[in-house]
Amino acid sequence: MKKSIYLLLSLLGLGAPSLQAATINKTYCVGSINKTLSGASVTFWGYSDCGGGMGGGGMGSATVPGPVLEIGAGDTLNLGLNINMMTPQETAPYNGHTIHLHGADVQSMEDGVPETNGNAVNGDTYTWSPLAGHEGSYPYHCHVHTVKHLEMGMYGAIIVRPRDATGNFLNRLNQNTATAYDYSQVYVLSTVDPAYHTAKGDSTVFADYNPKYFLIGGKEGKTASAPALTLAAAKSKKVAFRLIGMHSTNSTFQIKDSAGNIKPFTLYIRDGRALPTAKVLNSLDISPGQRADLIVSLPTTTGTWYPQVTYKKLRDNSPYAIVYGKMTF
Repeated sequence: MKKSIYLLLSLLGLGAPSLQAATINKTYCVGSINKTLSGASVTFWGYSDCGGGMGGGGMGSATVPGPVLEIGAGDTLNLGLNINMMTPQETAPYNGHTIHLHGADVQSMEDGVPETNGNAVNGDTYTWSPLAGHEGSYPYHCHVHTVKHLEMGMYGAIIVRPRDATGNFLNRLNQNTATAYDYSQVYVLSTVDPAYHTAKGDSTVFADYNPKYFLIGGKEGKTASAPALTLAAAKSKKVAFRLIGMHSTNSTFQIKDSAGNIKPFTLYIRDGRALPTAKVLNSLDISPGQRADLIVSLPTTTGTWYPQVTYKKLRDNSPYAIVYGKMTF
């Protein structure tokens, strides 16, 4: 029976489950951080790695986004939230924090949603064992008073990668050899309405969303000369981009050269599942909560390309702003 399953996975380009799965124990804490955006100071809440094992062991500095966590298909992740390191937080009934593994196939008791199955908000451990075929990009975020806590910066990325038979990560999006890459970069997309950061409880502020700041990886990149993220690559190589939508608007991803010409890329995975057929695209829309894993092939000559995200209004899709990345090769 197992051989039949492995054969089917191989025919689908997903390969067999890893023979050397790992158990990964991490503990996160919650802290406050101030970020300067367009000259203004905005207070965020973020996750930090407390230092390894289930008991924590130290208070790392909170970041927005939170730490990127890489695990293998077939691994078991035990992601803990330290009960003693969960400030700041709101008053009841929105007190406490959780970690929701967005898009992951988990039992409801592991889902970090307080309204279902009595998920604790005062510290817990969330266990996930992604299957082969579920490689891709996933966000984690707090699911307490989500409209507030997500906006406050309580989100991060989990990358599920394929492993070889000896347990080493493969530089592929999944077991399909066509998804091999030389470089990779995670683009966590987010927006900021500063009014949400000071509003409390059931404020009417939460009935409308008016973003003022637009980020990739927690950073502004208003111009090509001052990008949010940069990547030093090499000509004739392949770059994987992992797009994770933690923004509260619509957006469109494109890659342009220094002359403004749009460059094609190949989309292989959407929302944690491999596409039946890879798609060559010039642009890709990413809505809130959506993810995409894609690869772009760099030219044989040196140059500079600019991945960019155009943030758009939910109401009519008109543009708010463009945030730039940068690749040199």
